Amino acid sequence: MSYILLSISGHDRAGIVCDVSESLLHLNANIEDSSMTALRGRFTMMLIVKLAETTALGELKAALAELEQRTGLTVQSQSINDEEALIVPQEPDCVITVSGADKAGIVHAVTGVLATNGISIVDVSTRARETEHGDVYMMALEIISDGNGESLRTPLQAVAKEFGIDIEIHELDAAVM
Repeated sequence: MSYILLSISGHDRAGIVCDVSESLLHLNANIEDSSMTALRGRFTMMLIVKLAETTALGELKAALAELEQRTGLTVQSQSINDEEALIVPQEPDCVITVSGADKAGIVHAVTGVLATNGISIVDVSTRARETEHGDVYMMALEIISDGNGESLRTPLQAVAKEFGIDIEIHELDAAVM
């Protein structure tokens, strides 16, 4: 089995996921894991794809080159070993939400607290929006706290005070996940 990590980006438009999945379908490649988002008119996706035993890496490269030509997307591919591809990721057990006036350094300060405490981040989403009251910044971080989410409250509240923002920790119910 061959596993490939694909990174694909381009100008956002309807049909990108369909175009990419069609190219992979013709190779009988299976999309096993993915993350996709649109940011300010740009679309990006990361996929872990398992190639069929009968599909050569050269066939994939040719299909991806054709996809780039046909759609204007940019595609990068990287082989990953079977051991790495089969790692089952841990599920997040907390979500940290941040909101307030947009200021440089918020992401660094919040993630610095997490790094210092050995906390892994599964997913981060940020948005800055203009409102009638000024620029508002919002961030959500899915984390693996291994039950130590409560220990983050004090250092995160120090960051909240320093930046004049709100930071909340929400524990996820295992039954919901």
